Amino acid sequence: MSITARRWLVCVIWFAVGVMLIVRGLPYTGLTEQPDIVGLTGNDSWIALAVAVVVGVGKGLTMLKKGARRAVTQIMAKGESAPPWTIFSPIMYLLVALMIGAGLALRHGDYDAGTKAWVVGILYPGIGLALMIGGILATRVGPLQKT
Repeated sequence: MSITARRWLVCVIWFAVGVMLIVRGLPYTGLTEQPDIVGLTGNDSWIALAVAVVVGVGKGLTMLKKGARRAVTQIMAKGESAPPWTIFSPIMYLLVALMIGAGLALRHGDYDAGTKAWVVGILYPGIGLALMIGGILATRVGPLQKT
């Protein structure tokens, strides 16, 4: 698989996961309804969404820009004919597993429903937006520069 194709694969994966996180987080903001989720109401919905956008843009343009550069560095180091699963390092796969576990703990943890709505309603859409930005950047940024 070519370097360009693997960069686009990073983009598609990060973008798809970002959309999924936004869709899963919106019921907690109160902007969509789901029977088993207590969401925010009134102005709280819009406040949570605004904070999520700030978190997402900030994280996307800083941390995930660096993450995109790391992914590009990994892709370029493997060369032109590396298999698709080499787009991320083994450490990244471990990090993804930890993030999935943390996300499940946030959504299924036994704590106050109002607090859960705030936490998940901000983090899921915020991280989702950041991943979408990072995915787009993965097609455009260069590899990490050695210092």
